[in-house]
Amino acid sequence: MGRGVVVGGADLAGYADCLSTRDGHLYVEELDTVDLAARFGTPLFVLSESQLRGNVRRFRAAFAAQWEGPVDVMPAFKANTTLASRRILTDEGAGADVYSPGELEGVLSTPVDRARVSVNGGGKSREYLAHCVHEGVRITVEDVDEIELVQAVAAEQGRTAKIRLRVKPTVPNLWRPTDFSQLTIPIDLAIQVYKSGIPPEFLVAMGRRAIASPNIDLVGLHVHQGRHHASLWFWEGLMSKFGKLAGELIAAWDGWQPQEIDIGGGWPSPRDPLNEETPRSEFVLTALGFPFLAGLRGLGASVYHRALNRLVPVLSSHRFRAPPPTIEEYAAVAVRTLRRELQAARVSTDGVRLQIEPGRSMYGDAGIHLARVKTIKKQTRPFPYSWVLTDTTTFFLAGGHFERSRFRHVVANKADWPGAMTADLVGHSCFADQIVLGARLPEVAPGDLIALLDTGAYQESSASNFNALARPATVLVCGDQADVVRRAETVEDVYSRDTVPLRLLGSPESRGDTGDD
Repeated sequence: MGRGVVVGGADLAGYADCLSTRDGHLYVEELDTVDLAARFGTPLFVLSESQLRGNVRRFRAAFAAQWEGPVDVMPAFKANTTLASRRILTDEGAGADVYSPGELEGVLSTPVDRARVSVNGGGKSREYLAHCVHEGVRITVEDVDEIELVQAVAAEQGRTAKIRLRVKPTVPNLWRPTDFSQLTIPIDLAIQVYKSGIPPEFLVAMGRRAIASPNIDLVGLHVHQGRHHASLWFWEGLMSKFGKLAGELIAAWDGWQPQEIDIGGGWPSPRDPLNEETPRSEFVLTALGFPFLAGLRGLGASVYHRALNRLVPVLSSHRFRAPPPTIEEYAAVAVRTLRRELQAARVSTDGVRLQIEPGRSMYGDAGIHLARVKTIKKQTRPFPYSWVLTDTTTFFLAGGHFERSRFRHVVANKADWPGAMTADLVGHSCFADQIVLGARLPEVAPGDLIALLDTGAYQESSASNFNALARPATVLVCGDQADVVRRAETVEDVYSRDTVPLRLLGSPESRGDTGDD
């Protein structure tokens, strides 16, 4: 494959990809991943600066083409908390969606425009809110009693707090299954049981209290439902209900006009891996599948294992879904629908800022994860199966584990070799540690380099130290340059928070333990 051609089995015409293959090796921008792994070690997270810059520019252009006022791109910092990536986004004029006090500190360590920082999440402490008011960031209110707390802390400082209300519209029109669950439940139910957002029954009174509060400026409305579905149908359905609810609230608030409307995020990355493992898992877990498997055991081990021999390849096979719509298509549908509903409610959008908070679609395709093959294990009985053990783990890819992501994968030093074997790509923790089930691979050997694509969002930021494994480094690539932007942990780092009480450090005699009964 040549420069700019997407790898990993997706045909995305016109898509500007930081990945390419040259002479059988996978490249990130102008650097060979084989050389990156040799230089920095594995496992390793790799980020592309050009992809990240291109993504934020594309989002801004796509939504600005549809909206008559200013557009703010406010990427979700939780998706990738490396300060280098945050600095890139700040340089590009992007704001930020933050959740925790720690995330806020990370974002504010760059010269970001405070007015373009949205502090989301429920249960904010008094201290956290006071810090938000002092810094002049936007406070996205989620709790029913938060208005009074914000007013109190703002009054103490003699400042005005800028707030938005995060609404949770009822969306019975969104009936398709949500991608956030292995259970087959409709999106509208998933939205209702999710903790975030203010139920409609409280919104009118909360808005009136906010408008009447002397130290509060209610500047806008906010909605965010995440990546429930990759279709344009989802965005048309969500924006129709959000726009209608916004119109009703504005009418109830006696002509109040928003300065900002934030529609959140939830767009997929082009090779979106979210929930791609579900079809295989659902079969085994359904009420139909389990009795079938259990019933076969009554026919004897030989029959049972012959049946598994036929069944396992079916469960291990995989077809990727079609590529999702483009950002331009999402922008057109979402903005057109929102404007239609607001105009129907006689709400003017002149000069109103449209804000978006992409996460996975901002960072996902800017990152890959590199891992070495440690060993290969194969069995022939009671049915054939193979495992390729790597030096990484799902605990370094926890976001993908929770979201049942199936990462597209390339053997980076054999990128143009044909598929010759099917095996589970597994990690080296003591869990089952299944990274990719039924991966189609060339014949691999210990030392080969596996690249997991689209791991730039939610993976490194959710990594943990299970089995006392030290978390990997992150390297930022820019053209033919590579820099460590988050160093690898050491074993000393893993145990650096531990303290052993002095009473446990002395001799048995010093603890009063003589060994006598």
